[in-house]
Amino acid sequence: MGLFDRVLDRSILFSFSRGGYLRHQREFVATDLERSMKGKVCLITGANAGLGFALARGLAARQAEVHLLCRDAKRGAAAQEAIRREAGDAEVYLHQVDLSSLSSVASFAEGFASPVDVLAHNAGVLPRDRELTEDGLELTVATHVVGPFVMTHLLRPKLAGARVIFVSSGGMYAKRMDVDAMTTADGPYDGVAAYAMTKRGQVILAELWADQLSEIGAVVNAMHPGWAATKSVERSLPRFNTLMRRRLRTAEQGADTALWLAVADSVAAVRSRFFFDRKAVPTHYVPWTKESDAERQRLWDFCKARCDAFVSSRKEQRDG
Repeated sequence: MGLFDRVLDRSILFSFSRGGYLRHQREFVATDLERSMKGKVCLITGANAGLGFALARGLAARQAEVHLLCRDAKRGAAAQEAIRREAGDAEVYLHQVDLSSLSSVASFAEGFASPVDVLAHNAGVLPRDRELTEDGLELTVATHVVGPFVMTHLLRPKLAGARVIFVSSGGMYAKRMDVDAMTTADGPYDGVAAYAMTKRGQVILAELWADQLSEIGAVVNAMHPGWAATKSVERSLPRFNTLMRRRLRTAEQGADTALWLAVADSVAAVRSRFFFDRKAVPTHYVPWTKESDAERQRLWDFCKARCDAFVSSRKEQRDG
């Protein structure tokens, strides 16, 4: 990549946009995605629309056994039918799973019997107002951080040799991890800031899970899609969507790196990296967003404590 391209990439506008994707695409290895995924079991959260749907389509087209984990059963069924119709004899299964509900996550994970080859944490929300879940968690924290943590923990016995992918957001570059700020219910609520903070949390957790799961041969990475045109962006960021409409990537372009991480042989052994347009990129561009080792541990401890408490409570209810 030349100096001019590097300058454009640091501008964000000319990197996260559709033009940035088309420019980066020139360096892609075309054969990386020319691989059959037949026999591979792939789980995708938030798969009924947007990036998750595009990822599911890409995996089904390569003959993977695709499991759509969707909060809305009706929209999930429509997505399942669309992919089956497009991919012919593709094995596509639907599961109603709400990542913001730990009981919903556990019901799925405990009942899923097959070994997992790909687990894509893609489900996302961007609420305007503070919402608390049935578990007493703020909605973005539950959906992006604690829910995926609990799912990964419960699926761990089935993740030997798997590829685990966290679909983060470029918005996380603006935030420094602050566990107290992320988990407090005090003060005014900023949905965009909460979203960005939890997306920063996903990148940190991907790195920490990479160490935890290395002993079973699983690799864990995170990526961000740039600015993609999805219903979620249209609904949650209407002004941004209107202003940037002509510059937004397609959902397929946004999901390309996630698909590459799931499929390509060239990254089969790569772990603990953050990718954008099939290239490992820094997780920080300015020093004041870098978290301390202590804060990273606090994030892990927070998630593990909530996970352990939930699992213990669930066991007590069953035993009782």
